[in-house]
Amino acid sequence: MSRYFPMAVIAAALIAWTAGPVQAEGFYVSGELGMNFADAVKTDGHDTDRSSVCDEYINPRFMTVNDTPGWKNTNCTGPNRGSDSVWENRFGSDEGVLFGSAIGYHIADSRFRVELEYFYRDTGHDEASEITVGGGQVLSKVVQEIVRAEERIGDVSSHNLFANVYMDFDTGGKFTPYIGVGIGFGFTELEYSGVFARDVDPARITTGNAPAGGQALPNAAQIQQNLAGTTTTESEDLDDTLFGYQLLFGVDYTLTDSLLLGVKGRWVSYDSFKDKDEWDQLRSHPSNLRQDGGETVVYDIKTDDIELFGVSLNLKYRF
Repeated sequence: MSRYFPMAVIAAALIAWTAGPVQAEGFYVSGELGMNFADAVKTDGHDTDRSSVCDEYINPRFMTVNDTPGWKNTNCTGPNRGSDSVWENRFGSDEGVLFGSAIGYHIADSRFRVELEYFYRDTGHDEASEITVGGGQVLSKVVQEIVRAEERIGDVSSHNLFANVYMDFDTGGKFTPYIGVGIGFGFTELEYSGVFARDVDPARITTGNAPAGGQALPNAAQIQQNLAGTTTTESEDLDDTLFGYQLLFGVDYTLTDSLLLGVKGRWVSYDSFKDKDEWDQLRSHPSNLRQDGGETVVYDIKTDDIELFGVSLNLKYRF
């Protein structure tokens, strides 16, 4: 829909230019209550973990990994440049409540009005989805030994503050159609949880086995026993502040000289959402790689193209 946004604004401007009488100058306040309908959410995940054989809780002999033929490229002790573990997921579209209020001003001798608006939206995705696309360690482990790789998105909510400009189309009657544009910020919160669980049978764990052209780690059986049945989990409210812009449209009906009742629609698009945190538990231990608490592992979750469509009843009072 974003490609039609400039055309809609230009068309509205041309119509407004040839419209009838202008609105009277003055302030107004408004309130609205309605619904929002959000698009599907695609998430990209990443963390700063190292290979499981570099985890001191799992492999007490992690510092000797490079001494085994075939393991020289496994980075257990050098600078941690970030994991190659990446994963993707997708959650369906959903809906929820939308309400807000605004204070505005009709500009004298024009069809334009300006407005400072607050609105809140809560979209109840409440959906769990299995991870089917991954890279690096995630891809290999999901294929080999992870029996459950699942994420869940709960509510996505935001407190939004926007500055809007409207053009009213005076029809000479009680109905006043309008269109507007706005820019602002959405202070956004996303309920996130994830579970990565390994097989409970050590015989089905492959970590530590011989790589191509190499040898198994000397304590492979110990590593596999320590890994069996472990889980990486997280449950957290992630948050970010997103820049956004919106297209607004609707029609007001004049009840009295001061009171108007209307129907209002909006389409809102935001920047990418991104936040990070430590895992609640990493392979069934604290979210670090060293038993002294060193090398904290942090994940991040990112979403692109957050959009929503809203429709609401609007009550406006003119001073």
